[in-house]
Amino acid sequence: MTNKLSVLLSGSVLFMALTASPSHGCVGRILNFSTDGSPEQKAAGQLMATYINERTGTTVNLVENPPTKDGSCPADICIQYLKPALAGMGGEQPQDEQEGYSKAKEYYLENKNMVWLKPFGFKGPLQQGDGSMAVPVSPRTSLTKFPVLDRVINKLSGMITDQTVQEFQSGGPAAAKEFLKSRKLI
Repeated sequence: MTNKLSVLLSGSVLFMALTASPSHGCVGRILNFSTDGSPEQKAAGQLMATYINERTGTTVNLVENPPTKDGSCPADICIQYLKPALAGMGGEQPQDEQEGYSKAKEYYLENKNMVWLKPFGFKGPLQQGDGSMAVPVSPRTSLTKFPVLDRVINKLSGMITDQTVQEFQSGGPAAAKEFLKSRKLI
């Protein structure tokens, strides 16, 4: 009976150790985070890079790439805007932003093997009128390489607002770390 109890306890301790911090699946890896070079995307990218590094141990390289016309992502993760993505899909454009997000999420997964994560909370500038919802997007293959990335990024959904982006445009990593600490995210 004592042997069974010690085996059971040992197994329980091992199980708890393995499941307690799933984010270590990304430790020591390098993730490329693409921005279009705009001040908004640079600020959001810096905040995301700091958060991903602190939560997973993954090194994040911020790289600049021009926006793609087909909505693809030339890196492990990118920031896309809803309105241009919907325009790239063709067809009738939904008036409701949430409906548009759902349609884009489904379309890009089925047709381009791209995963649309939860929206950040800020809107990117557009030349013809109001802004467009900013959404982190990742090729499905990248999410396979970084198994907890989608959960980590989705925790920031709605937290990176227009105001936050403006505050971080000149703040850098130290400001990003302070923001994340103040929100008890790291």
